[in-house]
Amino acid sequence: MTRPASAAADPRAWRLAQVVRDTYERSKLAGFLYLFGWAVVGWLAGAHQFAPWPSLAMAGVFLVVGVLRLVMRPPAAEDAAANQRWLRHYALVLPLAPLAWSGVQGWMLLDPRFSPELRMVSLIATIGYATVFVNVYTTVRRFAVVGASLLFVPTLVILWLDPGQRALAVAMTFYAVYLVGALLRTHAEYRRRLELDIALREQRDLFEGLSRTDALTGVYNRRHFGARLEQLTASARGGGPGFTLLLLDIDHFKQVNDRHGHGVGDACLQGLAARLQSAFPAPRALLARLGGEEFGVLSEDAHEQVAEAAQALRRDLAARPLVVDGCPLAITVSIGIGRFGPQRHGDADGLYRAVDRALYAAKDEGRDRVAVDA
Repeated sequence: MTRPASAAADPRAWRLAQVVRDTYERSKLAGFLYLFGWAVVGWLAGAHQFAPWPSLAMAGVFLVVGVLRLVMRPPAAEDAAANQRWLRHYALVLPLAPLAWSGVQGWMLLDPRFSPELRMVSLIATIGYATVFVNVYTTVRRFAVVGASLLFVPTLVILWLDPGQRALAVAMTFYAVYLVGALLRTHAEYRRRLELDIALREQRDLFEGLSRTDALTGVYNRRHFGARLEQLTASARGGGPGFTLLLLDIDHFKQVNDRHGHGVGDACLQGLAARLQSAFPAPRALLARLGGEEFGVLSEDAHEQVAEAAQALRRDLAARPLVVDGCPLAITVSIGIGRFGPQRHGDADGLYRAVDRALYAAKDEGRDRVAVDA
């Protein structure tokens, strides 16, 4: 059990986890595109006939690299250290396919057994792969830069060194310049989308927190308390751990409001909530304001321990009055406690009614006391 979070989870950890997830989802099957490209180009060129072993080896490399990408699943949790390790490892795997294809492209450009038509087909494939890197792997800009560079730079060097390919070299160079601009644009668009996702996530977390939290005291509200009570009851009925319900009511709270005003009454409720959080700390206990001057606690600690904590709280309020606007404000509380028993209470409503009766028994017996449902 936890008390309401005061802030959303670390947005940097979420952003990193999202980058990792996006990178994997965009690239997990893309490695097999190189295997497909080589199968088509190699078959059209008849490479399996004049160079069977290199052709088979290249197909094996593309297959292994594709499988590596697929099996490198990202961490399931928003663990910044684990996600950073994944990115470092993935940075070693992701460039392998473009590096291998760059070797294929160089082979086809330099080996006269490949026809000019097939060289053009392979160049079109290289352009396509580089475009994919620039537009898809903008999750991590250095991945896109490394991949596109491995695909384009060796090819450009070979083309520029061949006087007969200068026109093609110029065209490929112009396209490389376009890819640089496209990379900057797509990376900026991806970062803007991430920031928008973070803002929407923070708004969602804020609204979720408000729906579960009492605005005055900052502890949980009755709605969330009731839902958690149902969960614990269902778990206990199924053989899970037991739990204790505590209901607390400020004695003669109306007199506090009548005598001192509602501002002091609100401060009194806030001060009592702080004391309760100290007496029944998370994560073993869940504290809620149930309405007015009534609070509830659900605790997984032993029943005797909860009863002792309740008595200690009652004595502490008597020994150390709340301080409101610099002035002591003496209050007492009546408390009802009950341990859920499936046979005795049946369900959550049965337990709540029993503990509520114990609370009113404490009031009938003179207030400022703890009564136990037995």
